Amino acid sequence: MQIKCSACLMPFSLNKEEIAEMVELFKSDPNVHYDAHCPKCRKATRITKKQLALNPIYKKMLEG
Repeated sequence: MQIKCSACLMPFSLNKEEIAEMVELFKSDPNVHYDAHCPKCRKATRITKKQLALNPIYKKMLEG
């Protein structure tokens, strides 16, 4: 999953383990957010369930 840092605007990707952790977090409580940390500036970028569900692959993971 490609995202862009909200502070320094550097694009970076999340690995499969982080995505699996995020999906489990959203399955347990849909109102929370996941903090993805930028490898360059180490600032957190919030990812909501709605943003994750925009991708059809991750949407199926959330439903299953």
